[in-house]
Amino acid sequence: MSLEQLIEQSAACYQAMLDQLAQMAEVLEDAQPKAIHRALESWQLLQEEAQQLDARIDQLTGNFQQSELPPKYHQRSELMNQVALECQQVFSRANLLKALISDELNRLQHGRKALGGYKTPVDKRGSRLTASL
Repeated sequence: MSLEQLIEQSAACYQAMLDQLAQMAEVLEDAQPKAIHRALESWQLLQEEAQQLDARIDQLTGNFQQSELPPKYHQRSELMNQVALECQQVFSRANLLKALISDELNRLQHGRKALGGYKTPVDKRGSRLTASL
C-alpha cells in the first residue's frame, strides 16, 4: 500500500474518531452505562486501527523532510490535533459526570443512614397488623 493510501486511511480513521467522540459526548449526557461501555469499545477499536496505520506511516516517512511530505499528511496532522482537543473535552465531561454521580451516591448513603435513626420501636402486643411488622 502506498504512503498516500495509508495517509488517506489514517485521516479517515481520525475523522471516524472525531465522529465517535461526538457520539460519546451525547452518550455521556444520557449517562446510560451500557451505551457508555459500547461507545468505549468502539473508541478502542478505532484507536488501535489508528495506531497501526500511524506506525506504518512513520516507517515510510522516517527519512522524509517536512517539505517532501504530501499535503494530505498535514491535513491528517490537523485531524489528529482536533481529536486530541475533542478528547480532552469529552474527558472533562466524563469526570464531571463521575463527580456528580459520586456526590449523588454519597447523599443517598448519608440519607439512608439518617432515615435509619427515625425507626420507631415496634409494640409487640396489639393487633395482627402491628405484629406482622
